[in-house]
Amino acid sequence: MDAVSSLSLTEFIRRLPKADIHYHLLGGVRLETMLDLARKYGVDLPESEARSYYRAYQTPGGPRKGGIAALTFLYSLMQEAEDYARVLLEVAEDAHHSGVKYIETFWNPSDVCLPYETVNQALIKAIAQSQRDFEITIRLIPSINREKSPEEAVAMVEAMIAHPHPYVLGIGIDYKEHQAPVEHFWKAYQLASRHGYQLTAHCSEFGLHWRNVETGIELIGVDRIDHGYSIIDNPALTRKYAALGIPFTVVPSNTYFLQQWPDHDTWCQKHPIRAMAKAGLNIIPCTDDWHMHDTTTTKCYQVMVEDLGFDVLSLKTMMCNSLAASWMPQIQKEQWTAEWCRMFDALYAALEDQPGDSAEDLIRYRREQTIK
Repeated sequence: MDAVSSLSLTEFIRRLPKADIHYHLLGGVRLETMLDLARKYGVDLPESEARSYYRAYQTPGGPRKGGIAALTFLYSLMQEAEDYARVLLEVAEDAHHSGVKYIETFWNPSDVCLPYETVNQALIKAIAQSQRDFEITIRLIPSINREKSPEEAVAMVEAMIAHPHPYVLGIGIDYKEHQAPVEHFWKAYQLASRHGYQLTAHCSEFGLHWRNVETGIELIGVDRIDHGYSIIDNPALTRKYAALGIPFTVVPSNTYFLQQWPDHDTWCQKHPIRAMAKAGLNIIPCTDDWHMHDTTTTKCYQVMVEDLGFDVLSLKTMMCNSLAASWMPQIQKEQWTAEWCRMFDALYAALEDQPGDSAEDLIRYRREQTIK
């Protein structure tokens, strides 16, 4: 690595090697790409309406489509395999500028108008180009749309089995879980597990009950939990999962908590990520929906320090957590961990300031990490 001069916190974080293992492909669609796709397929989409899907353009009291509505609409705009390849390459380019080296990205085959294998092959070709152009490794997680039937989830896994590829590492589940807890989809998970796929699930994302996390871990047998914030409402389970080192991919810019506590100071103090870390849970900051949520991986890590009160050295632990929880081969995780830790140390030595180090409620997050 080149020698570094004095670094601001933002530049320090930007240059850190980072992994984002909770990234929705369509959440990385740029506004101009959405508009281009609408023009390409003759969809009447005024720019003002397109902007309503992105937090960066939303105003207080204004239209707030965003989130799941945005993803559903984008799938209807992506009618050819090349559209998916374009988006993935743009995701890689944006991530490159934020120091990201590895991404595991969700996409929802049951929402696509094309066959699974057609889209998957387009994404795989784009992954190879992303590696060449941006030195980013990307892997795929087909994800169940839990607002559809359990039978469609099984069909998704059957398509994965019929068209296997080493870049497809496992399955997830997303969309609104209010009427669709993860246990409804046990057949799809069981089938995927029998064929060697890793398992993850969005659980307790919108303040829903902690038993959704418990079900995902104890009944479905997931390898990690996406979100899972309500687990802190059950201290016994929190202690158990902390001891087990279950990874929780958390999103510091999560829209539910921003809307629940719009006051900045209240949000910073009450966000469950703080309590999860203090309880020793294995937390991994991720971006979720990059452009939809108006964030980047740099911003994500910066929020952990400047807003949620973690000290700077905690970022090294989170960086290691992200690799340990990834689904890459063991030897690759060990190699990257050693390389990234050396890079972190060199950059940290050049950091000009460490904001918040005198704060009384500073969170010093020092879980002992073991690559498993």
